[in-house]
This record gives sequence, structure tokens and C-alpha cells, in this order.
Amino acid sequence: MRHLRMCITALSAAALLLGTTAATASAAPSPATLTTGAWPDGFEEPVVPAPQPFTYMAAGQTFGPWTVGGGSVDLVSDRLWDAAEGDQSVDLSGGAPGSISRTVPTLPLTTYVVTYKLAGNTGGPSPVVKTGDVRVNGALIDDLTFDTTGRGPRDMGWEQRTAYFTTVLHTSATLTFTSTTPGNRGPAVDDVTIRSCLLVLCLHKGPQLSPHSG
Repeated sequence: MRHLRMCITALSAAALLLGTTAATASAAPSPATLTTGAWPDGFEEPVVPAPQPFTYMAAGQTFGPWTVGGGSVDLVSDRLWDAAEGDQSVDLSGGAPGSISRTVPTLPLTTYVVTYKLAGNTGGPSPVVKTGDVRVNGALIDDLTFDTTGRGPRDMGWEQRTAYFTTVLHTSATLTFTSTTPGNRGPAVDDVTIRSCLLVLCLHKGPQLSPHSG
């Protein structure tokens, strides 16, 4: 009887261990649940009123979560050219080279991935190669360079771009897209998303934002 009780006890302990292991495995987060924040934006608000092809935005104006800086930008309807996502995109050069910025909350010691679509204004005699940059708290994380040769309003050639940055002590990050293209036809951006990720899941670790950057 004593031997039987010992066997039952051992089997119960094994069953408990297996149950605990299974429960732990089922509770383990999938990669999709490891992000702590995501901020998408397709520039769909406010809607460019018909029949206008775009809405001019001067420095200091806001639309959605974005604030315009520099000269000006245009919020462009698909009546002028096809957006990468939805119906609207942004020309970073309105009447003159401009910028757009938005601020999001961040966690210290966390890496963030910025994805966006890039193209360029194909109209007029302005430079065919559009240029600009992407910064977070003033630190450069990507260059905007797009050749519009052979492109047109219904064949924009939108390209997917990805950039990364890592916070140190910051609890917020200001993302800025800036045109450095002369004139009023600059790089176009759309479908912007900022998403946090674990360092081990990021394929590339971008520049660290020091406590004094930005």
C-alpha cells in the first residue's frame, strides 16, 4: 500500500508539473502581442473638400495629430494623385519646403520602428529627385530620397520605408518629416506608423536618443 501511495503521489506531481508547463506555454505572448503601442496615420483627416485637389497647410497649422513647420505642405486628395493608402497623402513642399511633426508617448529603453510610404510630386519642372529627412527629437533616422523619373499621378511608385530609434530616458518622441527639395513640389509621404518592439524582435537597432537630444 505504501508503494502504491508513493506511485500515486509521483503521478500527481508529474501531472501538476505538466499542467503548469502547459499553462505557462499557453500564456506566453505571441510576437504580435509584444508591442506596447502603435500609432498609425494615413492622413485621411480632415477630408480635402471636393472639387479641390489639395488643401494648403501653412506653418503652425495642425491637421489630425500633425503640426506643420517650415514653409508649408499640401494635404493631397486622390483627385490629384493616387495615395498609397486610403484617399489622401502629404506633399512636404507646399508653397515652399515644409515639414510635419507629431509627438507620441514612449517608454525608456525601448526601440521603436517607423514605417511609411514615400513617393514624390511628379508635376512641373522642379527637380525630379525629391529629398528630405526623417528625424525623432531632432536626431536623424532616415533620408528621404525619391526619383520621380517615369512616374505620374496614377503611377506614383510608392515605396515602403522603415526606420528605427531607441529611447533612453524619454517618455515622448517627436517624429518629423522634412522636405529639403527646392520649390513647391517635394517628397510625398503616406501611411505612417510608429510601433514599439522588443530589442530582440527588431532586425535593426536605430540611433539612441540621448537624454539631451531634441
